[in-house]
Amino acid sequence: MCGQNSMKIFFFFILLISTAKKPVEFDLGLPEIQAVCKVVLDDGKIIEGFITFGTGGYEYKYRPNGFCFVHDDGIKQLILYDFSFSLSNLDSYASHRNGTSKLFYIENISRRYHQEPNTEFDEEKNTLTITKTDVKKYKLLDQMTIYKKLPLDLLVGYSSDDQNGKTTIDVERIRSVELLKRPSEKLIEMIENARKRQSESEKSEEWVDYQAPVWYHEIITDQERINYLSRFF
Repeated sequence: MCGQNSMKIFFFFILLISTAKKPVEFDLGLPEIQAVCKVVLDDGKIIEGFITFGTGGYEYKYRPNGFCFVHDDGIKQLILYDFSFSLSNLDSYASHRNGTSKLFYIENISRRYHQEPNTEFDEEKNTLTITKTDVKKYKLLDQMTIYKKLPLDLLVGYSSDDQNGKTTIDVERIRSVELLKRPSEKLIEMIENARKRQSESEKSEEWVDYQAPVWYHEIITDQERINYLSRFF
């Protein structure tokens, strides 16, 4: 019996040794989605940079940023970042052209995690009711956020202003906003160089719980991937 126990312990240690160096894969949830963005101002000036759709992560639900028309009658019309996002010439929107609405940039400040479900049990009817509430909260701003740099982790929405080159644009000056399907070679090169920097950094020290962002211009040609990620908006 003693010999059998010794043998079990031996195999246990062999198992520990054989698996100790194997990388552990964590479920990091949804990747952040970023895009190369082109903004045209009323005076014809063009500003290009990077934007983040909004938070992804463990809860498997995107919290996208975007824009909002506030109409005179109190109706709020949301135009959120997604794969079909479009904010073309603002003069094509009658309410904006006629001055009966105002455009805002909106930052999604919803809680990242769902509230605990409310459970009610009716003893007379012997029924159980579970109510889940998903609260969406947005902050209306007069300035749109765009980024001119890519930090080491490529995640523009979480870095300091000097690392991501955060820039704000007065919404009242905007004529149109476009997510580019074919960015310029200069901006594509910036993304590729940032990826190389991150990869080199990870060789010297392992990045734990890191998931690189994915890019709109790379996803938009892959309908299968669009269908999958669209489920979480």
